[in-house]
Amino acid sequence: MRHTITAILALCAVLGLAVFITLAPLWRGFDAWRQVWPLVMVFAVMVTLVSLRNRHRFVPILLSLSLVMIALPAAPEWARKLSGGLLADADADTMGTAGTLTVVTHNLWGLSTDPADAPRVLAELEPDILALQEATGRARATLDALEASFPHHARCRSVRVLSRLPMRDSGCVTHPPGISFENAVPCDWELPPAVWARVELPDGSEAIIVSVHLTWPFPSAAQACQSSNLARALATMPPERMIVMGDFNAAAPSRALARIERDLGLERRSIALPSWPSEGLFTANGHSAPPLPPMLIGIDHVFAGSAWQTRSIEVGPDTGSDHRPLVARLRTAPVRS
Repeated sequence: MRHTITAILALCAVLGLAVFITLAPLWRGFDAWRQVWPLVMVFAVMVTLVSLRNRHRFVPILLSLSLVMIALPAAPEWARKLSGGLLADADADTMGTAGTLTVVTHNLWGLSTDPADAPRVLAELEPDILALQEATGRARATLDALEASFPHHARCRSVRVLSRLPMRDSGCVTHPPGISFENAVPCDWELPPAVWARVELPDGSEAIIVSVHLTWPFPSAAQACQSSNLARALATMPPERMIVMGDFNAAAPSRALARIERDLGLERRSIALPSWPSEGLFTANGHSAPPLPPMLIGIDHVFAGSAWQTRSIEVGPDTGSDHRPLVARLRTAPVRS
């Protein structure tokens, strides 16, 4: 009887998760399970391992099939990660370091546990451009120190773009002109905190840098509305040299993240890079930091236009935030004759 009960519980749990993961394209409630895919996968693997000794031999077989169903949606992400890594290694020798632009995006978190030391940690990453989100609460001390060390700033609500390179222009991302709100539905009003800056590069060309912070994708449809309206607002700017980065609150292999990439029309460069939760989420409540880096979910991202090649992109060190920064080194692609 005990083996039968544990078999039923294990199958209900893992098969149910496999169904939710598979049906993600049909409803954002199912898609929420893809947002936490690493947690789902770890749980399903543990249940399967525990059930290997179940006397009902069909149980491990069904659980293994469920594991395949859970793993399949993430396969394209990891294939993209592998192919991107191979291309980056192949190009590294020919690219060199000249003309490389180092950009860092980081959610400072208003409950930061180490606002005094965070500026030093971020400065050691040597960013040319720093995109910040949630520059509020205790993170204001970090923001003030960073703004003092960067000569050029673009501000809008809780997001910032700080640059060591000259800014030709900047402003809040707003709804594009020509939209009439007389007949608007609530979704039309949704727009995330976002700021843009036209930055002059050393070769005299310019890059358009955007820092953005999207809301959560569930339970409401607000994130989908924000993503669509953000893309419409940015469509007035040339996309080739655009870099959009920030906290998108969407992780692979979710349909929500795929929708954001589709709406922006830019290539996501942050592939399989878990950035949340960082140590700060645990130490903020007085607990000790985990012995290993705790990040499991990649909700911070860098999107870039076709003019940019990725030399490298990685997760940065702990800053006291519940997010880790992303550090991307990009350079403009050579012009083909």
